[in-house]
Amino acid sequence: MRIVSISYDGSLLTTRQLLLERAGHQVTSARSFSAAVVLCEDATFDLLVLGHSIPILEKSELVSTFRSHSHAPILSLTRCGEVPVPSDYYADADQPRELLATVAEILAKPPSRR
Repeated sequence: MRIVSISYDGSLLTTRQLLLERAGHQVTSARSFSAAVVLCEDATFDLLVLGHSIPILEKSELVSTFRSHSHAPILSLTRCGEVPVPSDYYADADQPRELLATVAEILAKPPSRR
């Protein structure tokens, strides 16, 4: 399964990529808005993961761009008290086990039910 991971915090992005790759996923990461837009225009990914470090307006724009090119699910990582953007799934940004469990649950579903 191919995952796009986007975060504006380089260390969090690297950690998330390593975590997901160790779980057997193929991950492509973006650390800037322009790089994220390019990846969101690629309809071949199975899941989009949006980090909590992305400003809400840019997150909303990335969701819109991704949706116009793909029907794959979107997982938004959030922190307590944060206003989430409309996504298919949510996970606590500070809970790596929750992230892995949520990703496994999403990708285990048949493509038409994600």
